[in-house]
Amino acid sequence: MRTYLDHNATSTLRPEARAALDAALDADAGNPSSLHAEGRAARALVERARADVAALCGVPPKEVVFTSGGSEGIAAALRGVADRTSKRTIVVSAIEHSAVLEGARGLRGFEVVEVPCDPSGRVDADRFGAALGPGVALAALQAANNETGVLQPVDEVAARCRALGIPLLVDAVQVAGKLAVPRADLVVLSGHKLGAPPGTGALVVREGLALAPLIAGGAQETRRRGGTEAFAVLAAFGAACAAAKHDRPLGVLRDRLETGLPRGARIHGASVPRVPNTTCVSFPDVSGETLVIALDLAGIAASTGSACAAGAAKPSHVLRAMGLPEDAARSAVRFSLGWSSTERDVDTLLGILPDLLARATMAGR
Repeated sequence: MRTYLDHNATSTLRPEARAALDAALDADAGNPSSLHAEGRAARALVERARADVAALCGVPPKEVVFTSGGSEGIAAALRGVADRTSKRTIVVSAIEHSAVLEGARGLRGFEVVEVPCDPSGRVDADRFGAALGPGVALAALQAANNETGVLQPVDEVAARCRALGIPLLVDAVQVAGKLAVPRADLVVLSGHKLGAPPGTGALVVREGLALAPLIAGGAQETRRRGGTEAFAVLAAFGAACAAAKHDRPLGVLRDRLETGLPRGARIHGASVPRVPNTTCVSFPDVSGETLVIALDLAGIAASTGSACAAGAAKPSHVLRAMGLPEDAARSAVRFSLGWSSTERDVDTLLGILPDLLARATMAGR
């Protein structure tokens, strides 16, 4: 049996989501936009899923727009605001997911201001607020970093943005199902991070916010995303959100993992609040990539950071922004827990890690 400790990349499919998916596929359902009985059956599945996602986020269902995942939701928010404003500056943190950073940089005619973080991996709310001004079209700050798990001051930044009338985009992908989803003008979720099938996600749009559609051509999703809704996988997404509200807290399990790490381990972001499932750690004289491969061969799935950056030649931009030298950034490994994680998973890792580290250190000399 393998041990899966990479839930920040993709969580395992929940049984509730699988059951909802199977039931939806077996239903006599048609196009959710059709008026006949089959269409109404599909529409009912979509709207039930919308209600479940809204309940997890603490928002009215009408604010939930379904997407194919976090990256699409971010692109829809960035381009949707950019196409409706004459302002030409976007303020983001330097440790945002690449979907935010590259998406903002790719907007033609816009200046992107990146606010740095401190060595703990946390952005200072006052420093972020100082970058805001009358020419800012949009601000973006993640709820929790996907590599370190460090929580960001979203509420404080949101208050500053509201006072200036600047929309705030929050990437809540890593907190949904683990902590309360923050309220903001635009909030992004990804279904496969919390036990739904890949290809599901949501963009929560505050009522009254003008947003141009990323995908035009249909009246679906209140004209914010054209195209027939994938009702079966959305039913699974909704079921995963409903189940996530009853998950046991992961902090105790994460603490068990960190307490048992070998001496010399450096946990990044340990001095500030983090999402309770994530441990980003470096070991002296050990390549993170080498260790992840060794762990995989031993039956344990972990990662060196963001799955979207896997295989990249450059070290983590997040750890570099925290001031780590390149060799230390390259040594980092991320262990992330999820709804299916157990004490056995943690103990299996801790039992095999010292030997793997010893062999990796010897191989590097």
